[in-house]
Amino acid sequence: MNTNHNRIRVSDLETDERDKILATNSKGELEFIATKNIKVDSYNALDYDQEGKALDARQGKILKDLVNNKTDKGGFQGTAQDLANSIPDLNSSNLKLGNYPSTRNDGQLSTNKVLSTDASGNLKLYSLPISSIYPAPYLTEILPYNFLPNTTGNIILKGSFFTPNMTVEITGQIVHSMRFISDNEVHVSVTTGSEEGSFGVTLNNGLSVTFPDALLIVLGTVYTPLASDWVNTVEPIEFDMGKVLVKTAYSPGYSDLAFTLNRTKNFSLYFTVVNSPLVPSFANGQSWLLSLIDLVNGNDYSFYGNCYLNIPGEYSFRKNGTTLSGPIGWHPVPTADPENIRLYWNAGQMYVYRNGGLIYSFNVSELPNPLKIKFGVAVLDFEKVKYVEHN
Repeated sequence: MNTNHNRIRVSDLETDERDKILATNSKGELEFIATKNIKVDSYNALDYDQEGKALDARQGKILKDLVNNKTDKGGFQGTAQDLANSIPDLNSSNLKLGNYPSTRNDGQLSTNKVLSTDASGNLKLYSLPISSIYPAPYLTEILPYNFLPNTTGNIILKGSFFTPNMTVEITGQIVHSMRFISDNEVHVSVTTGSEEGSFGVTLNNGLSVTFPDALLIVLGTVYTPLASDWVNTVEPIEFDMGKVLVKTAYSPGYSDLAFTLNRTKNFSLYFTVVNSPLVPSFANGQSWLLSLIDLVNGNDYSFYGNCYLNIPGEYSFRKNGTTLSGPIGWHPVPTADPENIRLYWNAGQMYVYRNGGLIYSFNVSELPNPLKIKFGVAVLDFEKVKYVEHN
């Protein structure tokens, strides 16, 4: 220690000047300097990694508040050693957590797992129950809706609750692959078979659901009616591409397709009957109908669907108001299941299919002349309306 006190200028101690501090100069000599001339580094020691830096009072208060506000301190009582012991090794390639097992407890399967604690607080991997998180998948649209037989191509499925691991099956067709786009859309590569018709699509995201008659495979010309293709309209009724819709709940509306059914060719008329979102509830006796109108003698062959509350509904077929066949039972209305209908004209015979099953046929003598089609709505909508002339 240098004891040369003469290097301290005592005269400075005998003055009454304020704001001075004793410090060493560049020669190592002690002298008084004004505090305003002291050089101060500006830094936040909480974020600094250079040695020799200290917390100032404000930064120390911040650190203390963080510690004091920690809800669960465990064994931490506020000492520097407790603080050091509580900080994990963040530089480790794998962050070590207390009581975490060194080996996995679930084998080596990595799919559908969630990290959670057991009863003792140890972190473990558990199977993720998909069905408790994702509802069953729901299919709202297929693009394109129709495909040629014996064709390979891509289709787009749109809906809800799709998952990356969801499987897609199409009855009678070969599904090659599925590409997940979002929980509302997947793309599927498929090769169709030689058989024509409407085929069901099964989606499985952990819960399996089959949507009957979802994909149309047909060799022929497919027409989707536009709003301009409807004539002789009686309001209230509304139209969209391939749709005939309720406009006012419980109020019947009617309209005819503008073109005549070509009886010289085999043809099909496809449509799906669904509950209208404008109708909040069902009451007994409400009905929807589709009529085949004979353009020569005016005979009206009507296809009715009667809705009842809490009991199965029914179909019936009438000629000029007189029942030809029926009633044929169908689903209870509260289930709100869509009804997929196909009218198929083949070699002078008309067949009616519901969800792929034959429910009625007209013999050739009943439909001898050109026909037009009339739709009526009151509580149920017609969707996916397609007219197909078969090759």
